[in-house]
Amino acid sequence: MGSTVFKRLFEIQILHDYFLTAVDGVSFFDNNEVFKKDLLVKKLSNYLYDVNTIFEIEAVGNTKLRLSENKLIFKKTALGFIVGTEVDVVDQAGEIRYKPMYVPKSDTNLTFALKAHIPFFKSITNTSFKPAFPAIFYFTNKGKIEFDETTIPPYKSLPIATPANTHQNGLTYEMGAIVNFGGTIRQALQSTDGSDPTHWEDMDDKRFMTDADRILLPQNFQFVLKKDLNITQLDAVLEDLTSNPIKVINKTSLTPIEHVLFNFTKVDENNPNSADIPSGYYLLKIKLNGGLEVSHSIYLNNDIYSKDYLGIIDIRFDELNSPFSILDATGLLKTKIDVANNKVLHPIFELRLKNRKTYWRYTKNSDFSVSELVATSSHLQAQPQPEVLVSIKPKALTETLVPFQNGTSLILPHPKIASLKVERDKIFSEININQSNRLLSN
Repeated sequence: MGSTVFKRLFEIQILHDYFLTAVDGVSFFDNNEVFKKDLLVKKLSNYLYDVNTIFEIEAVGNTKLRLSENKLIFKKTALGFIVGTEVDVVDQAGEIRYKPMYVPKSDTNLTFALKAHIPFFKSITNTSFKPAFPAIFYFTNKGKIEFDETTIPPYKSLPIATPANTHQNGLTYEMGAIVNFGGTIRQALQSTDGSDPTHWEDMDDKRFMTDADRILLPQNFQFVLKKDLNITQLDAVLEDLTSNPIKVINKTSLTPIEHVLFNFTKVDENNPNSADIPSGYYLLKIKLNGGLEVSHSIYLNNDIYSKDYLGIIDIRFDELNSPFSILDATGLLKTKIDVANNKVLHPIFELRLKNRKTYWRYTKNSDFSVSELVATSSHLQAQPQPEVLVSIKPKALTETLVPFQNGTSLILPHPKIASLKVERDKIFSEININQSNRLLSN
C-alpha cells in the first residue's frame, strides 16, 4: 500500500529587523546566510520570534476555493506560512523529483492578507505615517529578480519587495523614506521635499518593504491635501503602462482644495455607457498649482483591497522559468534531492521589514550637568532648553536593547515603544530622566 507524500511548493518568511537585530546593533540583513539561519533557529527554538504574534495572516478572495480545488495545503509557521501539495515521487536522471498530483492552471494566483496584530506596529516599523493615498502594500513573486547579497560569502535571495522608488523633485518624503538617488539608496533623516544631502543618509540596499510596494488601491479613493498647502488647482492623468492616457481629472477652486475623489471605475463616470477601467497597473501623474508633475505607480483592484489590511501577498503561478516561479519548466516541484544526495529547497520568498529610526530625546526636570554634557557629547546634542538633549542622528528601535555606548563604559537609557512624537519634520522617542533612570550608567 503506497503512502501519501506532501511537499512544500513555496514558503513565505516575514522577517522584521526590530525583533531580529542582535545586541551588537548589527542588522539581521547585514549578516551572511549561515549566520542568519543559525540565528533564526535559536530564536524559533526559544520562542523568541513568531510572526503570528505580529500579524494575522489569512487567505482572501477566491484563494480558499483555489486551495481546495488544487488540493493545496496552507499552513502558518513561526516565520510566515507555507503552501504544500500532494506529489508523486519520480526518478529523473538520478535525481529524486516530485510531481504534483494536481497541477494548478498557469493563471492561478493565491492571495493572502496581512493585518498587524500589535498596536505599536507603526512605531517599530519603517513605514509612512501619512501616505499620499489610502493605498496598502502589494507583494508578489511576479516579475521579481533574484537579489545579490553582498555578504561574505555572497549569496542570492528571493525578497518579494519592489526596488525603492526613484527620487522625484516636488514630492515630499517622510522621515525614514527609502529612495533611490541614481543607484545610491538613501534614507530620509527628516521630512523633506528635496535632495539636500543633509536630509539624507546613504544605506545599503537590502530590498526592504518601502513605499514602492504601497500601491494597491480601490478604483474609487480620496486624495487628501493639507489645507496649509493652499492648493487651488489640481491636474491628474491616469496612464496605462504604455503611457496612453486613460482618464484626466482637473479641479480648480477659489479656496484651498482639501480632498479630491479619484473615480477610476469608468473613463467617464457621468456616462453609464462609458468604458470600464479594468483592474491593473497604472501610472497616476499629479500636478499641483501648475508646479512639478509627480508620478505614482498604482495597482487598482477592488477584489483584494481592504483598508483594514496592511498589505496583500499575491503568489502567482504564471511567473515562469525564473527563480521566483513555483514549478520548474517541466512542471515539477523546485525542491528535490540531487544526484549528490543534497536536498534542494523549495522557493523561500522573503518579506523584509526595516525597524524605525527616531531621534532619542532625553529630558529631565532640572538642567543637565556639565559632566553629563561632556560624557554624552559624541551621541547627544545640547538644545536651547538646558534640560533637553537629543541624539545627533536618529537611532534604530530594537527589541533587544542596543545602547549608545563608548567602548564598554557609556550606556544611555532606552525609549519606551509608545513614546513616539512627530514634530514638524522629525520623529522623536521621548526618554524621561529621573532619580530611578539616570542619564549615565556604567
